[in-house]
Amino acid sequence: MTLMAGEAETHSGAQRAAEMTPAAETPEWVGLAEANEARVYEALVHGADLAHFEVARQGSARLLFGRGSPSQLVVNRVIGWGIVEPPSEASLDRIVQAYGRAGFGIELAGRAATADVVAWLRARGLRRVSTAQVMVRPAADPPSMYDAWEARTGLRVQRVGAEGLPTLARLSCENFNVPAAVGVLLAAGTLGPGWRRWLAFDGEQAIGSSLSYVEGDVAWFGWTCVAPSHRGKWLHSAFLARQLEEAAAAGCRWITTESALSTPQKPDPVHHNLRRFGFFDAYLRPIYVRPPVR
Repeated sequence: MTLMAGEAETHSGAQRAAEMTPAAETPEWVGLAEANEARVYEALVHGADLAHFEVARQGSARLLFGRGSPSQLVVNRVIGWGIVEPPSEASLDRIVQAYGRAGFGIELAGRAATADVVAWLRARGLRRVSTAQVMVRPAADPPSMYDAWEARTGLRVQRVGAEGLPTLARLSCENFNVPAAVGVLLAAGTLGPGWRRWLAFDGEQAIGSSLSYVEGDVAWFGWTCVAPSHRGKWLHSAFLARQLEEAAAAGCRWITTESALSTPQKPDPVHHNLRRFGFFDAYLRPIYVRPPVR
């Protein structure tokens, strides 16, 4: 998840990265990004080891459960269904059965995003609520703009340890308007291997936060947010610059992330900033939700 109204310059490294890759949906990008998303949230839930959060596998899909949490866009959702194994009504019915009367969401991508699948979902009470733009970037050539930004603004972005987790959880809940239980999950689940926790500061005041995750040669960026008092100060760019440098240093080849759907009628500033930093549009991820059954 990303929330920011950011600005950025065009960087030569970002331009070179964009030139290395096609801006078109292919099965390779779908497989890369969906598998990465599934790994990230499985690591989050397993790392938290909290009784009311669970993750289950159904083939290549991950089913996330947040018992007592109302969020169908964060925890009660399905990632990666129909990406490796062909989607089927039988596998969909097993998912519906697993969630019982709880509300849940399903993210579609690749061959799962078809008219037939949409009809299956609608017949089971799921409706499209949003669409994410999945984006990918080679890790090579990170832009070197951070030092100049810090000198110009007097703000800073840094990696933090366990001491920063309560602040990161608070900022995430406030800016994404998610339940407090999700903040508990973020604080408990991001201490394990692969996680990088980031905070932005104005003096000693924390004004933004972000997460990144590295496993093998693929990184993931998400949960970037900035307090309303400090938006418009290029903080999204600063988070990206630090995270891109770190991912390249960790030996990553690819980075995946997402933004809201951006259209000429409703442009998304995060999407535009990611494009300026060398990310390309890989594919769209429609999100369908079924509310709790009363």
